[in-house]
Amino acid sequence: MLTLAGHTAAVRCVANSPDGTRLASGGDDSTLRVWDLSKRKEARTWLKLSPSVEAVTFTPDGALVIAGLGDGRLMALTPNRRYPRWEWPAHAGGVRAVVAHPDGERVYTTGWDRDVCVWQLSNPQRQWFPGVTDHPLSAMALSANGGWLAVGLSHTYKVQLINSHTAKPSHSLTSDDGAVYSLAFSADSSLLAPGDTRGRVLLWPVADPNRPRALKGHNSIVYGLAFTPDGRQLVTAGADRTARVWDVATGRQMQVYEWHQRWVTCLAMSPDGLTVATGGDDQVVAVWDIGE
Repeated sequence: MLTLAGHTAAVRCVANSPDGTRLASGGDDSTLRVWDLSKRKEARTWLKLSPSVEAVTFTPDGALVIAGLGDGRLMALTPNRRYPRWEWPAHAGGVRAVVAHPDGERVYTTGWDRDVCVWQLSNPQRQWFPGVTDHPLSAMALSANGGWLAVGLSHTYKVQLINSHTAKPSHSLTSDDGAVYSLAFSADSSLLAPGDTRGRVLLWPVADPNRPRALKGHNSIVYGLAFTPDGRQLVTAGADRTARVWDVATGRQMQVYEWHQRWVTCLAMSPDGLTVATGGDDQVVAVWDIGE
């Protein structure tokens, strides 16, 4: 296991670069950091960006790091520049999630203001997806083919699917209680996994949303999850200080790891599916092999 130390407050988000050589992390210490994984050291740090850095992603070409900030701004940064390439007011109350479209031309955001937005990277202006929900949004995921956008509600257990091409809401996935705090699509876009405030993870077949399967093991909020690229395993992490590896076909829990001393607040899968990065309230970013 590789431990990346440098944050001085809770880590809120992590993301791998498309080539797997770099890792970005942001947190409550107002910083965004990019780590060189081959050299096992910090390669770039941007200080005092906002009270917190809540969400981060790389563009598909790896050239830009897109950060969603606790003060509501969306920011595009390049590793060789001190100042942002651009920044824009995005969501009143703070950005909750940022995902990049595989075409490399746009990113999607959501936040506490209940809005879902798309931004063209060449000309960043806020465009709304109308009529999605009137509840605060806490999570977002984009299918690998870029066709489906999923958003999770923070005050009730509901996931809304949106056609990213038409910007129109499609069917929704609902459950009995709890609220959604993390989302991930499988690589073939056939499964959507929400993690909730009760510690449950559900496997929803997108084509048959009435037949979900529950994965039970966490006993508190599931803050992060990701499928391996082959779709055979799902890795989850949560407020019970654990990360867990599941067999998707059987729903069997394969491994339980306790790399962190406090809540595990975020998770990112490497592009090759061999390693996972987790960040926590203990100010640590851990990079570890799934088979450890």
